[in-house]
Amino acid sequence: MRSAKLLEGEPTESGRRSSGRRQDISPNEIRTELEKVLASSFFSTADRMRRFLRLVVEETLEGRGDNLNELLLGMAVYDRDKKFDPRVDSIVRVDAGRLRAKLREFYASDGAGSSLRIEIPKGSYKPMFKRYQDKDTGSAQRLREKDAIATTSLAVLPFVDVSSQKGQVLLADGIVQELIHRLSCISKFRVVSLTSVLALKGRRIDVREMGRELGVESFVEGSVLRAKRRVRVLIRLTNVATGFHTWSEMYAFSSSDPLTLLERISKSVAESLAARLGARASVRRKKKPSE
Repeated sequence: MRSAKLLEGEPTESGRRSSGRRQDISPNEIRTELEKVLASSFFSTADRMRRFLRLVVEETLEGRGDNLNELLLGMAVYDRDKKFDPRVDSIVRVDAGRLRAKLREFYASDGAGSSLRIEIPKGSYKPMFKRYQDKDTGSAQRLREKDAIATTSLAVLPFVDVSSQKGQVLLADGIVQELIHRLSCISKFRVVSLTSVLALKGRRIDVREMGRELGVESFVEGSVLRAKRRVRVLIRLTNVATGFHTWSEMYAFSSSDPLTLLERISKSVAESLAARLGARASVRRKKKPSE
């Protein structure tokens, strides 16, 4: 079976002299490492992410890595048709970024002892396969400790305006964006970007399937209802694995001060979820907002 070269470009003459010989990695080694990655907790429930990684690795091993692009991945991984336009639908770019992050998390925790590593360079869909030697144990340990903090993945879904006049869309969107910001400031949480969530908008799929596609453990969802001068906001936390609500809270405020409303709700929800999911002591320092 033909060996697969390290996908980092041909070594220079000086590189050959310093290393003595070029280091090769066999396809069998790469496929063994791939299966180990896919079986980990980081990928076991993320079906789309598994398909994405398996496809780019196999295409590269077959010598077609340079042909990987958004159009091909959109059709092969996300079942898009020939009308798929990556300039409009950014799901491939967004998920590629999430895939890179998941690989880093895997190798900082479960895969820390792996001698072979799979990486996808930023700006490319062609993976690299590298022998790994921990030359700086202190730095590697700090990286593992930093990445190990982020253990709970969340996605905030667009809130629904259930008011009779349907005039609270801007308020609903504002709450979602403020919640994403607040939850992202908690170091234990990994929060999916709103762009990734909106890429699934309009598709009639089960909550559990949506969770697998986004690679998250929980959803934050809610509704906004305005009656006269009062606004009622209902927010729920849904467990992806079971599809059941695990937390729910209702907030009622006067509609005269929407900015205060956004701040108070987002702060309360972030504190409640942090306490419930064990992240109370791990909050990233936030910059003071500009005037």
